Amino acid sequence: MKVKDKYAIVGVGYTPQGKVPERTTVSFHLEACANAIQDAGLKREDIDGLMIYRHFSPPTGESDVNPYVLAQYLGITPTYMSQDAN
Repeated sequence: MKVKDKYAIVGVGYTPQGKVPERTTVSFHLEACANAIQDAGLKREDIDGLMIYRHFSPPTGESDVNPYVLAQYLGITPTYMSQDAN
């Protein structure tokens, strides 16, 4: 029996909310990713998909954060990436 396209192991990562001094948008995303990877009991090498929630305009002076940028920061090459706008 093949399990390809039939199962998903997921994790959820939380971060502090609101204005947190000296934190960048990408740092929150990376912390959430690290927490989600740990929550799922995986290693970065195990990840073949990356879905992030919502797109917000970056604060002044910061770069845009999207799944492609996060994949680069995480050092992964997922075959599936998505950004849910709900």
